[in-house]
Amino acid sequence: MTTDKSLKIYNSLNHEIEEFTPVSGNKVFMYVCGPTVYDYMHIGHMKTYIFYDVLARYLSYKGYSVYFLMNITDVDDKIINRSIDRKALYLLKDTDMRLEELAEKLGLGVEYARERVIELIKSGLVELADTQDLRRELIELEKKLSLVDDEIEERKLEEQYEALKDSITPNRVLRISENGKKIIDEIISRGSKLDPIGIAKEFEEYFREDMKKLGITTINVYARASEFIEEIISVAKKLEEEGYAYDTPNALYFNSSKFKDYGKLSGVDPDREYRVHRIELDPNKKNDADWALWRKIKKGHPREPCWDSPWGVGRPGWHIEDTTIILRLLGSQIDIHGGAKELMFPHHEAEIAQAEAYTKIKPWVKFWVHTDVLTVNGKKMSKSLGNYISVRDALKVFDPEVLRYWVLLTKYRHRMDLKLPFEPDLLNPIKPEHLLETPIKQAEQGLERIYNVIRYASFMPKDDEQDDETRKLGESLEYMKKEFLEALDDDLDTPRAIATLHEFATIFFKYCKDRGKLNKKIAEEIVKVFRELGSILNILQKEVMKLSDERMRDLVDLIVDIRDKLRKRGEYSLADEIRERLRSLGIILEDTAKETRWYVSRESPS
Repeated sequence: MTTDKSLKIYNSLNHEIEEFTPVSGNKVFMYVCGPTVYDYMHIGHMKTYIFYDVLARYLSYKGYSVYFLMNITDVDDKIINRSIDRKALYLLKDTDMRLEELAEKLGLGVEYARERVIELIKSGLVELADTQDLRRELIELEKKLSLVDDEIEERKLEEQYEALKDSITPNRVLRISENGKKIIDEIISRGSKLDPIGIAKEFEEYFREDMKKLGITTINVYARASEFIEEIISVAKKLEEEGYAYDTPNALYFNSSKFKDYGKLSGVDPDREYRVHRIELDPNKKNDADWALWRKIKKGHPREPCWDSPWGVGRPGWHIEDTTIILRLLGSQIDIHGGAKELMFPHHEAEIAQAEAYTKIKPWVKFWVHTDVLTVNGKKMSKSLGNYISVRDALKVFDPEVLRYWVLLTKYRHRMDLKLPFEPDLLNPIKPEHLLETPIKQAEQGLERIYNVIRYASFMPKDDEQDDETRKLGESLEYMKKEFLEALDDDLDTPRAIATLHEFATIFFKYCKDRGKLNKKIAEEIVKVFRELGSILNILQKEVMKLSDERMRDLVDLIVDIRDKLRKRGEYSLADEIRERLRSLGIILEDTAKETRWYVSRESPS
């Protein structure tokens, strides 16, 4: 297939839209920052990964040979803290325990253990034996802090928050909550691990399952950071030998002042921005903006996982993990590096500095392609705000193609905001059924409208008549395909591409209404074109079906009624099985606060 070189895409490095040309012929080496596997994938991740899946699909459609690499961050403090949380719940499940006793059993200092206990209290999994009010007080203070503008008031609230934390003294007795017991019992019953590596493998498996369900299948290799420790040490050692890194009692740091181009991607001043982005504070650092290539184990901090190195027992820093994986698997220069816009500084800046200092090749990445974030009611998604929505929860109420379609209605470089009819918080978090009252529901209807084009073209009565109106319909189809591809060539403008499908649908439905029949050849061509263009976005790929028999409708109503009775009796496992079995037959159930609704999807019986 001949490579089509008409694609233009925004390059964050040069801050402009450029014609896409790979480093070498028609081969495209593409890397996207993957997940830190300590929790379920959320819909913000979904927005990012769906776009890069479409980018890879479109590059392949245009004739490029794409090699798509994604890392798995399985060595990270978030994973270690998740392990500590699980171990704490396990230790508390049968007995109350003083904070200092719990810290000793976890092999931690009291201060580190206290920080984890505070998070468990806020999550409603642990409580103080002598009071149950602390959780609400902490959450309400956090909420006030997120809204305050006055510096004096902010300082006052921070002091109150610290006082609450300090009230958890070493001799305070901790108790697991009923919800905490339920969580740890579920963890134990499914055989989940408590150690960091085991937790990372568990959530990596969940992540891959979610990616597959979402139709994100273009990634060639997932690379775990833990499998590149030797290579990471080797890269860090060379950077030290070349004068770009220096050793301290706490860590081996990259000297940001040695790399003169540091900040060229994001355009920020590292000396001014480092505090905002929480680059680690350490009096031994030469520059505030320096970051750790290798962190040594500190007293009172968790030890596992750790590895020996020339600088002592410790763990790699996050930035060096990604750089090393790319250098090892893709070489010294790549075509596309992707990730969310919020990773631009300091993460991607650090990656550039490490790679270009190591290889002496500039630019290390030819095209930096960033997605903007997804917010909920204008706020960043966070578990601490109660507005966190996992992909698994979204898939309970919406088909994967609906979620893809909804994401692609917004251009990848634009911020996407999910509007909810209420303001969630940790005490009143989002539930799956709340998504039925959001724009995702309207997106579902939009996708159904496009599917109706395929449905009409497949099932309408056919003839062989070829008149002016039929020829015009064929010309409209050709024009629509041209406009669709031109939209994607223009910086992957998926909203405009989808709009062209709807514009043709309007013309097509009027033709069908006026004539009542459809030319057989044009019908086949319509289905073919919609399937072809849909494959780039990975929508419109399911077989359409009809459910017109009244007795069949009565049967589905009966099954839904039985399932509702099972749910009222608390037999959720069987009710969920019925829902999934119906889904496999193309019948989708929507559980609302008042009733269960159903409709026929595009899925054919499996």
